Amino acid sequence: MYAKKMTESMKTTIETTQARRKKQIAYNKAHNITPRTTVRELDTDLKVEDAGELYNKRSKLDKMPKAERQKVIGELKAKMLAAAKNLEFEEAARLRDEIAKIKKL
Repeated sequence: MYAKKMTESMKTTIETTQARRKKQIAYNKAHNITPRTTVRELDTDLKVEDAGELYNKRSKLDKMPKAERQKVIGELKAKMLAAAKNLEFEEAARLRDEIAKIKKL
């Protein structure tokens, strides 16, 4: 019975996808749009922080007053929202993770 439900669900999903694809192709033809792949460089600044860096950051944040931490969180949140608005999702995700780390302290 589970396999039958799974098959029906998959069939529905595939049909929905195909219908959406047909609509998109028709829209593209009507508006003379030629789809093309987005090409951009990967973020070269992504790196794994070593344990020493994390310890230093944590010890600095532990000493920071709560009001100051809230201010830093606010600034990071504003930067995160701006990055998301500019479609810089890797940067927005990095800032979101940084905010989460600060909130845990």
